[in-house]
Amino acid sequence: MLPLFIKMLPLFFKVLPLFIKVLPVFIKMLPLFNNVLPLLIKMLPHSIIQLPLLIKMLPVLIKMLPLLIKMLPLLIKVLPLFIKMLPLFNKVIPLFIKVLPLFNKVLPLFIMQLPL
Repeated sequence: MLPLFIKMLPLFFKVLPLFIKVLPVFIKMLPLFNNVLPLLIKMLPHSIIQLPLLIKMLPVLIKMLPLLIKMLPLLIKVLPLFIKMLPLFNKVIPLFIKVLPLFNKVLPLFIMQLPL
């Protein structure tokens, strides 16, 4: 065991500075992780249920991967715009939810007016 430990020692000293750099970030993220962990545990049964479906979808996802890679630059360009629009979405969605019942009442009337 000691010879293996001695062989690993140089690697340990190579990795140590990186570990020291990452440690403060990890410590800052711990509270966030503590908030997310219960949610992940709650979702675990659903994830297990979805696993067969994911396995079935895997070939399709693999086929789509080149297309997704091609679209990545466009997604990167659009993402900042989407982030800028998020506050607007947050204002519009509650309004949309308020109007939805009215829309559900008006839609049948509109359909009745269409010529057959």
